[in-house]
Amino acid sequence: MIFSETNTKIAPALVKAWGEIENPKHNARVKVKSKKTGTEYTFNYTDLKGIFDEAKRVFKDNGITIVQNAYTDTVEGRKFVSVETMLLHSSGEWVKSQPLQFEAPSGMQDMGGYITYMKRYSVSAMLGIATEEDDDANGASGNDYQYQSKTASPKQVGALKASVKRLADMKGKTDEEVYQKLKEHLGDFQNIEKLSSVYASKAIDTVNAWIKKYENN
Repeated sequence: MIFSETNTKIAPALVKAWGEIENPKHNARVKVKSKKTGTEYTFNYTDLKGIFDEAKRVFKDNGITIVQNAYTDTVEGRKFVSVETMLLHSSGEWVKSQPLQFEAPSGMQDMGGYITYMKRYSVSAMLGIATEEDDDANGASGNDYQYQSKTASPKQVGALKASVKRLADMKGKTDEEVYQKLKEHLGDFQNIEKLSSVYASKAIDTVNAWIKKYENN
């Protein structure tokens, strides 16, 4: 971990928070496929929101907040995604994790899933809490974890459809033509109703940016 130049304020605050924080309740489920046997099983875990809810419970009274940053780098032609977690104290002092880095997937939905998982793993390690029922031996075995991405809300789906229709009408195109352009820009998807929340949010921002650009031309 990396510390700010001084830590006389954040150190006692973290010690106090450590005495109060508890392992959060498991509120989600993951399917795991064994690479050795091919069998599947499920276990419960705590999603990112559940972790933050528990952290806020104790951090708000100790002047601490959590800041996470995700970014990509290209090294020798390969793209990597990294996540850093910082515990920031009201005094300005901080403690930060070393970057957690994995090779980036190609699709936007996969990227969102990677980043969410990395944020969970990074902040859990910083807080010293257990967020999964799975044991260390299985976690180290390289088995395939199939975490369920949060599905886009009806509000997000509605907003995306409205923005797509608006752009299509402005340019004299069909909605499907706009969706095709979106797939080329962000990655393929089959059913708009089953988009991940991360993908839907990015798609809405992208289409709205196209609308703004078209209006300004």
